[in-house]
Amino acid sequence: MKIQFLGTGAADWKKTAPGEEYRRYTSTLIDDTMLIDVTETVLDQMKDPSQIHDVFFTHSHADHFSRSALSQLAPCRVYAHKSWAHIISGEGLEVIAVEVGVPVTLPSGCTVMPMPSNHATTRADEVTLHYLIERAGKRLFYATDGAWLRNEEHRLLGESVLDAVVFDATIGDKAEGDYRIFEHNSVDMIRLMVKTMRKTGRLRADAPVFLTHLARTLHAPQHVLEQEIEKPLVVCYDGMTVQL
Repeated sequence: MKIQFLGTGAADWKKTAPGEEYRRYTSTLIDDTMLIDVTETVLDQMKDPSQIHDVFFTHSHADHFSRSALSQLAPCRVYAHKSWAHIISGEGLEVIAVEVGVPVTLPSGCTVMPMPSNHATTRADEVTLHYLIERAGKRLFYATDGAWLRNEEHRLLGESVLDAVVFDATIGDKAEGDYRIFEHNSVDMIRLMVKTMRKTGRLRADAPVFLTHLARTLHAPQHVLEQEIEKPLVVCYDGMTVQL
């Protein structure tokens, strides 16, 4: 399974001055054909947008969902939770409403299980999502946006042994007292979850844990983060590509 992090930033990233570090809004490409979230900021990272057949949305926040960016990927299949999928439309878009716990099998053979995330939008009835992605014997748990894992999410993982996790790391490594812990992770929260997932057999002992959705105002520059944050935690950057 190929994972390309097209964008790794949270909502507070805007255009920066020349030479300054910049992160696009968080968006991730799987095996060149499946995209998780899309905004205008990541279109320039796609070598061939026509290869993208399936777009999965985690939620409707503007730093994850853009109608105009999505329209540039048509024709494609679009997946979003049934609580808000009805607002998505456009020429060449096949919109598919998904439900928590009901897996979707793609023509590529990839299976995607929608999971309930601990996050919220201004839509009172919207269910925000994480995804468990399985292909060719590999399991990736994609968990952004959101804080901690909900009990229902943990139960849906069941006996699955994960080969990698992508975690929301919005808050950074010095988050004591930060109000965002109720819907985003700090690095300490991730450390605790990773230790528990390994102890309970949910995460392979050598499985990488990727940190994305980094807030500009809460994180040091990339080169500093790489020195400060220990393995197996991997601080992602725009354009980073890994193979499971």
